[in-house]
Amino acid sequence: MTTIWNDLLNLFDPRLCQLCKKTLLPEERELCLHCLCDLPRTYYHRRDDHPLLPIFAGISSFRHVTAFLFYREGGCVQSLIHSFKYRGNKQLAERLGRMAALELKADGFFHDVDVCVPVPLHRRKQRTRGYNQAEWIARGLAEVYHYPVDTQTLVRAVDTDTQTHKSAYERRMNVAEAFRLSRPEQFADKHVLLVDDVLTTGATLLSCIDCLMRIPRISISVFTLAFTM
Repeated sequence: MTTIWNDLLNLFDPRLCQLCKKTLLPEERELCLHCLCDLPRTYYHRRDDHPLLPIFAGISSFRHVTAFLFYREGGCVQSLIHSFKYRGNKQLAERLGRMAALELKADGFFHDVDVCVPVPLHRRKQRTRGYNQAEWIARGLAEVYHYPVDTQTLVRAVDTDTQTHKSAYERRMNVAEAFRLSRPEQFADKHVLLVDDVLTTGATLLSCIDCLMRIPRISISVFTLAFTM
């Protein structure tokens, strides 16, 4: 009966791939297998010299950083991110986070993380959007790695302007002192994985790290779903 009901639903409201718009097979979710395989992966976690490392160079408590996909203007990754960031498809963010985690975990990356921390939105922006897309990416990671996800300790205290169209310096100034800690003792002696959707200049993540580094003996790593070339 369940199969018949699903077939009827697909007849009137077909499940389509987010990218190619072909009908999904019953075992496929959000993206068809072909589009999943064709996503432009960075594989930065397998390299010792990738371009994200200089962004965080010199931070004593910093451990690892990687981005899962390349982001290009008008490309497929932009389409996916706009879908979960602006069109309410938070399940897609979770799905992509889970897919990234499966590949990273298979290579032994981020194996010693204690807690996953999505870059927070200001409460006003989260209320308007209804959710934090970084949190849903983090949920996908946590499902595979079995990390706890903490959304309470790192707080966005300032509702900053959008970073789009700002220079690297303007981005850094825009988010300076934007974050605060509500219960820093939670992260003492912990390896914290910061999670965000897209890394461009790293200004937001660096501001988060500035805040977190006030915590004794903390270690910090970064995962972003995509990196802007």
